[in-house]
Amino acid sequence: MGARMIKIFNKYLIKRSFYFSLSILLIFGLLDSIFILISELEKNSSEYTFFHILKYVVFSMPHNLLDFIQGACLLGVMLSLGMSHEEGNLNVLRSAGKSPLVIVFTSSIGALILVLSMLALDEIAFRKLYVNEEAERNILLNKEINYGDEINWIKSGNSFLGFENIVDEKIFNVNFIKLQDKEVIYSVKSDVATISNNKIIFDKESTYKSFTDNVDKKNIEFFDIPIQSKITFSNIKHLGLFELNFYRQIFDGSTIKKDILFKSHIDKSFYNKIFLPISSLILILFFGSFIFTSLRDSTIGNRVVVSVVGAFVYQLIQDLSSGIFISYGLTIILGVILPSVLLIVASMISYKKI
Repeated sequence: MGARMIKIFNKYLIKRSFYFSLSILLIFGLLDSIFILISELEKNSSEYTFFHILKYVVFSMPHNLLDFIQGACLLGVMLSLGMSHEEGNLNVLRSAGKSPLVIVFTSSIGALILVLSMLALDEIAFRKLYVNEEAERNILLNKEINYGDEINWIKSGNSFLGFENIVDEKIFNVNFIKLQDKEVIYSVKSDVATISNNKIIFDKESTYKSFTDNVDKKNIEFFDIPIQSKITFSNIKHLGLFELNFYRQIFDGSTIKKDILFKSHIDKSFYNKIFLPISSLILILFFGSFIFTSLRDSTIGNRVVVSVVGAFVYQLIQDLSSGIFISYGLTIILGVILPSVLLIVASMISYKKI
């Protein structure tokens, strides 16, 4: 077989795995969005209307897709390889001297392009879109009942600041209290305010309440917000790589037990994102070998089950491994990559048997 023909087959495998993976990812995302929509409809109110619910579900979907990217890519590559095997393309490539490992790796390129693209888009836009919609959702729900995340309180000088979340230069569900001689002189409440250096800028819709006479309303309050207060356990997952790395450096060297635990969870999220393309590739290489062995003559349904279960079990083992390393204060990066190392060993054994 000529080099040109092999090149055509390779491009075909890459394109097919990419389109299959993308289609499956969108299906997973659509199913997840339907479940979220059903759940959110129970919270429907005069403030949190169907339009807001639909907007929240639609704008949250792109970021949520990262939760399904590994399973979608594995399933896409498995289906791509399975169909190519049924068409006889894999036998043609093998007769041309291509090893099963090279064939699976070539097919995985399309899926890896999808993983890298999703990570980049999430870093640039999807993540911020989700967090902003989540904050807006909680604000609308809070107008009816006390819904949303727990309020965080911090102190600076004679002022107290309560807030739900901070996203870039925006602070949500703000409660500001000013004291003088240990007595409250006024308070400000706002759904959203802007942070600029050590200043909090309230909008015109903020609610101002004075407890003493001769106190003018202020749209700007000076308040020094500690960097550590800008993140919580609940939003670590939604931080970008640069933010995660920044906070890792902030907590690096701290001997406080609470800080060490917090940094461990930041490290886990950081390394999970860094190694997502690598772990996806290793997962594909391992299960891809089954196409030439146990799944060679299996049905599409069997391949789907193996892929979905395989991705789920791998994610479960990775979370368990990371959790154990966090509990015992061990190096987090080892806990994240340990399942991948085990899969590499298993893959080497599997390919040697082909």
